[in-house]
Amino acid sequence: MNLETKKNLIRLAMQEAQAAADEGNYPFGAVVTDLEGNVISAAHNTQVTDQDLTAHAEINLIRQLSKSHEPEEFSQYYLISNAESCSMCFSAAIKAGIVHYIFGAPSEAHMEPFLKVADVVKYCRTELDIIYGILEEECKRQIAEVRENQNHLAQ
Repeated sequence: MNLETKKNLIRLAMQEAQAAADEGNYPFGAVVTDLEGNVISAAHNTQVTDQDLTAHAEINLIRQLSKSHEPEEFSQYYLISNAESCSMCFSAAIKAGIVHYIFGAPSEAHMEPFLKVADVVKYCRTELDIIYGILEEECKRQIAEVRENQNHLAQ
């Protein structure tokens, strides 16, 4: 998959993140593609609207995929997210059998527990293919702007 395709896929994840924000959720989105970059499914964070603290974009995406695809297929997919997955989402994706990842922004410092993707990888027995920092600045800017807006609206 070439760099331009990766950037376009991160932009799709960013569109999902914006959809999440527009609904009042945190600005995170994810996309799953085949190895050539053809989109299979997309999802965004729905924690607030679903009143489900586990309804992160990646978890919602894995739930969707599980209903329509065989688990054996998951190793042939890329999970693309506008930000590094939290430890819950990343562990769930590994457990689901996904081995290819593309991330935009780095982990947010306030995550709890503060385990970065690289920290989880240290304890993983599966070899993973991870690409970091695609459109990193654009992703960071989007997340910061949405969070600032949400904080402003909450006051």
